[in-house]
Amino acid sequence: MSTKQTSLAARMARRPLHVRRFLALSLAAVMVPTIGGCSDIGRGQKLVTPELAELANEDIDLARAAAENTNRLIDPAFVGKTTVVQDPWGFESTRLFFKRSHTLFVAENSDAAKLRAASIAVSQRAPMVVYDDSVRNDIYRLAEDVGANLIVTVGKVPFADAFYPGEERQHQVVRDPGNTKALGEYTAFGFTSKVIADPNRMVEEVAALDSNEKIELKAAWEPLPQQISHKKMPAIPGSARRDGQMSPNIVATSQSPIANVVNANAYGGTVLIMPDPDPSATKVGAAMVAGLEEGPVVALGPEFGSAKEFSAKISRGWTE
Repeated sequence: MSTKQTSLAARMARRPLHVRRFLALSLAAVMVPTIGGCSDIGRGQKLVTPELAELANEDIDLARAAAENTNRLIDPAFVGKTTVVQDPWGFESTRLFFKRSHTLFVAENSDAAKLRAASIAVSQRAPMVVYDDSVRNDIYRLAEDVGANLIVTVGKVPFADAFYPGEERQHQVVRDPGNTKALGEYTAFGFTSKVIADPNRMVEEVAALDSNEKIELKAAWEPLPQQISHKKMPAIPGSARRDGQMSPNIVATSQSPIANVVNANAYGGTVLIMPDPDPSATKVGAAMVAGLEEGPVVALGPEFGSAKEFSAKISRGWTE
């Protein structure tokens, strides 16, 4: 026995009996979870996190997941509601998660442009929509509704030309040049590039973006054209998370529209990636929404069906 161990034993022996008993019980209480734990997810850790998707079925306790899901402080705007975002362009999710925003990002409907816009939008906690000629007027109305003074277009977006032919501009419209220099001018931070090799991982990577880490996602299969910018890009104010750490459970799949995932992340929510839009199809998916058949839960794509259908699938649960 070492000198330190001997000294500790001697000091313990000199303490009164009731003190020794108390210390022994306290030590046992601390050690029990370590000795008795049979799963990598201890009782002191949350089960329903993005890492849940990596667990084997035998390590998932659905009763525990339901208890976690239903015993949380939730933003009153979502309490008792099951919401399925059907819109693929990002308008519905912008209005769902943002009442006001200084900046609105408008991305070309290409993977490269959407990943670039997603990276900046999450960094500065601002909403993003995807451009299409069919929703051109909706973009203008959305900018008005959320009070966006600055509109940043990423990729080939004819937004400014479409809305301001010879008129005085009501918003500042900036065309992103797609280069690294612009990122620093927007945010005053340096970004680290991360190349995604598999298109099927786009949603997962966007969901994992952290506003504090400043990551620029790039598509290996589709480079984003860059331009040399002579003028300095405007600063884009960063915002605090809007959820107050009270966001509902938010779920998506690899097929969910990128803009919806961006907006949920920028809002402050944690987006859980389900392996199947039917929560009764897998134990992982069932755990992510266990106990939430009457909400609060937000599903970020039309693949989840209607809110009524999604609630019924949650209620059905998972069986082996």
